[in-house]
Amino acid sequence: MTVRLPDHVDPKLFAVCKEFMRFGYDLFGAYLDALAGLDPIREDLVSRQQAKISGLKKTQPDKASVEFMDQQVLEHRFQADQRGPQECLHRSTQGDFKLRTSPRGLDARLLGQMVVAQLYSAWEDKYRALIASNLGLPKKNALASDLFYDLNKLRQAIIHNQGKATLEVERAKVIRWFRCGDEIFISRERVQQLLDEIDRYVTGLCGL
Repeated sequence: MTVRLPDHVDPKLFAVCKEFMRFGYDLFGAYLDALAGLDPIREDLVSRQQAKISGLKKTQPDKASVEFMDQQVLEHRFQADQRGPQECLHRSTQGDFKLRTSPRGLDARLLGQMVVAQLYSAWEDKYRALIASNLGLPKKNALASDLFYDLNKLRQAIIHNQGKATLEVERAKVIRWFRCGDEIFISRERVQQLLDEIDRYVTGLCGL
């Protein structure tokens, strides 16, 4: 079914804004897919550790502990096939793996930070200029936004300040989540809130 836009809404502007929001929600879906995968792979390792500990209790009781298992190596590998021999891609300990796949671990933190970087890059490198043009503005910098200004400062802190909030991040007008020095952890709820703010902003640009 085709939805008729109000007469005052420019269909070209609406199409660009819709495309940007589609990108945002596709990105959100990929983020949620990746986040959802962390729990089962961590639980699988915990289960395999428990099984190994049960066996060690009979043969090497001094090693039958979670502490011992957490010190053992865990590797990600390409298996040998027609393309080449087996190749080690990444090596850590099992304990490190459990930490980084925990709900507030490194993996979840990096995933949230990547969403911020991707959203701002899409806005600044493509959609800001397209929307500005359809609004009749002479250049993209004529389209100012507190929301995307905040998002840029957040992205800069992630990339250039080791993921720690700066004073500019603390002074945000819309994304008021962090104080200077805080670790920037973008939770699932905050990703959703960010997309809601962007949706509200671009909908307003369309006059809806």
